[in-house]
Amino acid sequence: MRTTIDLSDDLFRKLKAVSSLQGLSLKQFISRALERELDKSSLNLERHRVGLPIIRSKRPGSVRLTPEKIAAVLEAEDLSVSC
Repeated sequence: MRTTIDLSDDLFRKLKAVSSLQGLSLKQFISRALERELDKSSLNLERHRVGLPIIRSKRPGSVRLTPEKIAAVLEAEDLSVSC
């Protein structure tokens, strides 16, 4: 897939120099750097998973939740915490 990004001249020169020293094309160097960064990020995402259910119920599935109902529950929860 092709994409376009804007880089400062200084950053582009550094990227080009480092990739050349490593014997890589600019595309290979950037792809590898992004893959490493995404691998690190995915490890952090796994630590911050939200446990379900977010809204507790004595009878899960008995109420059809809509975005409006969820907003009302969260608003009520916020009001009870701030009082």
